[in-house]
Amino acid sequence: MYKKIAFQITVLLSFIFITFQLLVFFRFFDEDTLNVIHNHRTKINILFVFTLLFILFSFINMINKWFINPLKKLNKEINEKTNIFNNKNIHENNITDTFKYCTIMIDEINKKDFQVDLELSMLTKEKQAIMSHKQLTSSIFNNSQDIIIIIDNNGIITRVNPTFCKLIGVKYENLLHQPLINFINKIAYKNIKASLTHELNSCHNWQGEFTIQHLINKKNIPLYVKINKFIDKKNNHIQYSIIATDLTTIKEIDRLVYINHHDSLTELPNRVALTNRLNDELNKQRTECHKFAVVFIDLDNFKKINDNYGHQMGDKVLKITAYKLRNSVKKTDMVARLSGDEFIAIINPVTTQTDVIQTCERILNILQQPIIINNQKIAISASLGCYYAHPKQHQTIDDILSQADIAMYKAKMTGKGRIVECNSF
Repeated sequence: MYKKIAFQITVLLSFIFITFQLLVFFRFFDEDTLNVIHNHRTKINILFVFTLLFILFSFINMINKWFINPLKKLNKEINEKTNIFNNKNIHENNITDTFKYCTIMIDEINKKDFQVDLELSMLTKEKQAIMSHKQLTSSIFNNSQDIIIIIDNNGIITRVNPTFCKLIGVKYENLLHQPLINFINKIAYKNIKASLTHELNSCHNWQGEFTIQHLINKKNIPLYVKINKFIDKKNNHIQYSIIATDLTTIKEIDRLVYINHHDSLTELPNRVALTNRLNDELNKQRTECHKFAVVFIDLDNFKKINDNYGHQMGDKVLKITAYKLRNSVKKTDMVARLSGDEFIAIINPVTTQTDVIQTCERILNILQQPIIINNQKIAISASLGCYYAHPKQHQTIDDILSQADIAMYKAKMTGKGRIVECNSF
């Protein structure tokens, strides 16, 4: 069909061209026109031929677009339908078999469509789950109160959360893709570098305390740091995750607890800590039935030191005395400052009376050694009163301290620098 139409159009255009030539030959045009045609005969013929060819191809293309292609498409659809009904599995004269086969084909198509829809649904759900997981991870990362930093094998920051930016006073864009060493205390890092390198190479993790500094106000910030090393086995790519907790609040609480339980001058446990320890010992006595000794220690003639050398010198003497007392008892024992120049020692465990007396004598001997401050030699001594706390006596803390205080005054009355036992072992 396509070739037939093209041939017919070609014949039509050829007829037009021959007709034009005949009109010129038989002088159909006026004289002037004929002269022009004869003078430019070659050009006119070439132009006329190309014009006719352009019309030919344009016309063929139009026919092809609006008629030939739709006819081909229709012919293809007819052939496909014809192929279905000419299939060897279908009997031409059996309409029932044909219907069954079409039904089977439709079911198979529906199954495939359903399977495709199911797979698409599963992929969509997996994609949503991955997106949800990423959003949750990002939310945890950005809103965590702990510092979270990811660095590469060269120590370059690849990811960091706002907590670290806030703690050191640096904007996020000034931290990203920068060496972490630029934003931490280099002296503190030098102290842990050997341990850090060894632990990360051997077991791929390290944890410990580290101090960073706010880059603007220079305030030190204590941290508890955990570092983990991750190696991608496919390309040997190494990354490190750093998670750090700000210990400022915890350290401040510890400091306040320490202040509340320790004497500010001598740093010995104070009356609060002493009361807590005695209360613990009395509670243990109810179940363990053990003995412990309480020694009341009072410095002799301490007022004269303040009067002769001044209170600053007296404070120095008290600090040195506290140091001596702390080193004259066992680690399980306790020495506390009650007030002024009065101290209490709790000796526990106690096995024999001899152990207690030996500890008291050691205290006296150490305290009697002269103290030298600013080239001045200061002699000092102490009086000790000892009370043995027995189980099942239902005594109170005030009772124990009172009895030990009475024993200490008896020691002073008998000449000072002595030990007096309030009761028997």
